[in-house]
Amino acid sequence: MTSARPELPADIALLLDRLRDALLAHGGLVGVYLYGSLVTGDFSPARSDIDVLVTLEREPDEAALGELRELHAALASSADPAGRLHCLYVCAQDAADPGRLRAYWYGTRMTQWQVKVLTQAELAAAGVALYGPWPPPGLGPVAVADLQAAVRDEITGYWRRIARQRRPWLQDTWVDFGLITLPRAEAVLTTGDLITKSEAIRRLPGFGVPAALADQIRRRRDGQDVPVGSVQRIRRAHLARRLMRRGIRRLSDRPPREG
Repeated sequence: MTSARPELPADIALLLDRLRDALLAHGGLVGVYLYGSLVTGDFSPARSDIDVLVTLEREPDEAALGELRELHAALASSADPAGRLHCLYVCAQDAADPGRLRAYWYGTRMTQWQVKVLTQAELAAAGVALYGPWPPPGLGPVAVADLQAAVRDEITGYWRRIARQRRPWLQDTWVDFGLITLPRAEAVLTTGDLITKSEAIRRLPGFGVPAALADQIRRRRDGQDVPVGSVQRIRRAHLARRLMRRGIRRLSDRPPREG
């Protein structure tokens, strides 16, 4: 955990203050916790999300979910970065259960998501309390072996399924997200380290990513416009899928090792 609230862009600081105050007025609040790139210093105004975990005294029922939707809609009407706010609502009593679906505000809508093991590790390693006690009640450090097992499952399960598909790899978002995942997963599996996306981009050549493609990924993360023609997009999709499948095989064969 960081010892103090990091210096934040003014519009994001205002948004988070308004979120905290609205949740306090709503009642039943235990804590509000910020984690991810805003805390690690890797925030990209063009690409990064605003990752927040909220702990509550009890699981929100349908009436409470309706009030939370209204709360977020009000925030979105008055704050530009609200569309990037990802806010996971967790009952403090069972916060560490990674299989349980939770209320999750995802930019513009309420859906469901889980407090994954990786989320818990990121929060423990680089999280900050905007309100409430630290550590978040019910959540604590994650054993390296548990983190490695969770990452291995995601690589060999979710990402292997995505790599079998063709259509996603025509999109910039999937190319960037998928290839960046490989060095980040490798860092966890080899040393137990959580690395930033910027560091992962620097490590892309280690997975055979050509310099030109790695540079495109970096430039998009920096907010630059990177035109890609239709023929180039198709060729890039084939390349990204091939690199992804090769990377998944390589990571699947790697025995976990703590640093």
